[in-house]
Order: sequence, then structure tokens, then C-alpha cells
Amino acid sequence: MNRKGQALVEFVLILPIFILILFAIVDIGMILNKKNELENISVDISNMIRNDDDILEIKEKYPKLTIATREDNEYIDIEISEKINIITPGLNR
Repeated sequence: MNRKGQALVEFVLILPIFILILFAIVDIGMILNKKNELENISVDISNMIRNDDDILEIKEKYPKLTIATREDNEYIDIEISEKINIITPGLNR
């Protein structure tokens, strides 16, 4: 009895699932890395605002980021975001 064909069929059935899991692991790592970078940048931006730097100077220093501000009488709300290119199909939702 020839078992090589059976092993090949099992491999072909499992390979897409394995590749999907592998890409998902890479994407989650990229997402966590970008989250960490944005947290560090938010600390830098809050220190720059505390030192009375202008928002335009901050936007020039970080041109890739989307920086949105909302000023109140006492507080300044800053929202920063950056797009991540996801390689796993279906994970970009």
C-alpha cells in the first residue's frame, strides 16, 4: 500500500491553516510593536507640550503620524494614530 499520496493530501490540507497562523503571529507582533512606538511617542509629545512647543513643530517632527488636538480651558486632548499594513487576509477588519 502506498502512503505517500495520503501524506501529501494531509500536508496540502494543513498548509493553508499553518500559513494563516504564521502570518497572524507576524501581524500581531507588528501591531504590538506599533502600539509600543505610539505610546513612547505620546510621552514625547506630552513632554513637548509641557515645554510649550507649538503643535505645528510637533507635526513637523513626526510627519507620518496623524495628530489631532482638542483644546479645553485646562486640558489639551491629543490623539495620535498611524496606519499598519496587515498581511494576513481577514485580519484587517
